[in-house]
Amino acid sequence: MNALRLAFWRKPLHVETSSHSVQESDNAPEMERTLGLFDLIMIGIGGTVGSGVFATAGLIASSYAGPAATLSWLLAGIGCLLSGLSFMELACLIPSAGSTYAYAYHALGELPALIAGFLLTLEYGVSSAGGARSWSDKLTQWMDSQLGVQGPDWMKPKDSTIDLYAGLLMTGITAIVLCGMQAGKLVVNVVTMTKITVVMFIIVFGLANFSVDKISPFVPDQSVVEVHGKETVAFGWPGVLLGASASFYGYIGYDEVCCLAGEAKDPARNIPRAVVGTIIGAATLSILATFALVGMQKYTEIDAEESYGNAFTSVGMDWAASFVATGEVLTMPITSFIGFMAQPRVQYAMAKDGLLPAVFSKVDSKGNLFRGTLLCGTVVTLLAIFVPFHVLWNFISLGILVAFNLTNGSLLLVRVSGSSKTEGSDGKQSQATCAQLARLSPRSSR
Repeated sequence: MNALRLAFWRKPLHVETSSHSVQESDNAPEMERTLGLFDLIMIGIGGTVGSGVFATAGLIASSYAGPAATLSWLLAGIGCLLSGLSFMELACLIPSAGSTYAYAYHALGELPALIAGFLLTLEYGVSSAGGARSWSDKLTQWMDSQLGVQGPDWMKPKDSTIDLYAGLLMTGITAIVLCGMQAGKLVVNVVTMTKITVVMFIIVFGLANFSVDKISPFVPDQSVVEVHGKETVAFGWPGVLLGASASFYGYIGYDEVCCLAGEAKDPARNIPRAVVGTIIGAATLSILATFALVGMQKYTEIDAEESYGNAFTSVGMDWAASFVATGEVLTMPITSFIGFMAQPRVQYAMAKDGLLPAVFSKVDSKGNLFRGTLLCGTVVTLLAIFVPFHVLWNFISLGILVAFNLTNGSLLLVRVSGSSKTEGSDGKQSQATCAQLARLSPRSSR
């Protein structure tokens, strides 16, 4: 009975916020709060836009919803924003490193928090390895189509279990993250702005070649199609909903912003704003880019894997197709970079609570999680080299689904138990949370 009670022991709010503070003592090294609102939004958009626009937009338009894929993105964005509200409120209540892990520890207990930490490892660390292998596929395709270079068969990811390109990418990512948050946020800001430029290029030149005839009918008649070797009902309004389900994964990444709350300036104010900015920014770019795609090329002719390149080629803009393909290869690694950057912060939070070895909570004299990052980077690099992407993705999807549900469940229990009302220096933490959310209004900016 005592073991069960301990497994579901809930961490008090004042202990939760103090134990993950980046300023623990006058003598201990500390992580600096260097991430402003712009940095946090760049982290959020950098981790979301690529996985949606480049990876799934063509599939949703060609196999699920047709031109109505834009509605699929809109519906998914609304659903994602509702889930994001849970992260926003909990981030105001617990503005510390760890995201879902920290929320679950306060609301659900130690065992659910341990499970949440494992699931976040799937979402951040393992997904970084999966993203690296996906980038490796894109790189070999780009080298073949744009440069006419074909490496040996053992270097081609699809022909070999061992993926050296993915391993090299993760090695480079680990090296940059080891340099600290200042170097990391510089890379994120530059690459994310480059990615936004590529997407804006797609939108502008895609709409310049837009044809109304290509989007008629806007909602195609319902039919049965084959996707990944399986027959499924698509198009019509069921197809729109199916497309919304698929496009939801194009918004995954805003929770990484919450995971970095321990290094954010004024986190109770900036984290909620960054979450909203990420979701709205990702939705706007994805909807407009998809609209440009279905307006350039009939949905029945769209290539799910090389959607934008083939669409530009179909309107006689081969140079634009090359530009987009190159931009995708150059910016796609940022998704793995941001996911990996968040992983040591989860380990840090868990180690501070004694659920992982203390080495993961060690901060060096420069304020970096050097040892924990190096150990994590070694494991993730080995995963990227030796484990096929389709195996990784099955675990990643499970981790994302359960982690989001844990966050929503944590908020429900916080509301029901009233813990946010009973803890805090003035006994009015719940009202403070609402006040922080109200500060999202532009009128509150100074």
